[in-house]
Amino acid sequence: MSLIVEVNEKEPSPFEKEPEITGVYHWSEGQRLMHLHEDRAEINFILSGYGTHVVGSEVCHTQPGDVLIYDSCVMHDESVMLDSQVVAWCIAIKNFKLKNQRENSLLPEGMRPILSAQSIADELTPLYIMTHKYLHQPHGYLIANSAARTIVSLIYNLILKSETNYNRQENFIVQKIQNYINEHYAEEISIAELANLVNASEGYVTHIFKKNLNYAPMQYVMRRRIGKAQSLLIYTDLPLTEISFRVGYDDSNYFSRIFKKVIGIPPNLYRKKWLEISSGSAPSDI
Repeated sequence: MSLIVEVNEKEPSPFEKEPEITGVYHWSEGQRLMHLHEDRAEINFILSGYGTHVVGSEVCHTQPGDVLIYDSCVMHDESVMLDSQVVAWCIAIKNFKLKNQRENSLLPEGMRPILSAQSIADELTPLYIMTHKYLHQPHGYLIANSAARTIVSLIYNLILKSETNYNRQENFIVQKIQNYINEHYAEEISIAELANLVNASEGYVTHIFKKNLNYAPMQYVMRRRIGKAQSLLIYTDLPLTEISFRVGYDDSNYFSRIFKKVIGIPPNLYRKKWLEISSGSAPSDI
């Protein structure tokens, strides 16, 4: 006996503008430090390994089967405190808009950027593989884009089922400090300045920031600078002296030492290695 399913009524899309795939990546180690993308969102599916990542003002402890969502214009750090080697798939999508939300944003306000996706892991993995396979083939974009949109739909359904888990008062303070650092990271910033910004003591600011993001404000400044330097090394031909100056270091030798201490290799070698393994157009966050 045949099982027949017929569709008589089309379910309306929640999107005013449907997402378009702009990239797919498979990564197996800590990637880039503090950075953001103005023109795209990213959906990361953790295949194996355990790590701690920062997305916006959230510290996210990941395990296999989790999904991390980086909405556009949201600062994220992919390499914070990896407890073991993390293997993950990532798709980047752009030019989409959900009803009543800003463009290139999947998460409602207040929603945590980490979701448990173990229940759909068997569906997500082949979809990421299909997206990767066809995106790099002639005439394969439509298939890749369809697979990517299916990933987005599955994740959107998870979002609808999830609940907000924010301490709103703490989150407001941390976000205000974070936003200020993101705008002024290339300038001299002090704890006193940040404390005055939120009308709180220096000790409280340090405590609440570290509690929420796992490191102190000055560490965040340093990681934001190095994250920006990574973008400039990847997507521009600027010399190290210019990159150093742009991210807030007057001494390029000191910048190189800090970069190597954090990333593990000097900036020139980082640029060379990235060019060897990567290709694609520059995002608009440089």
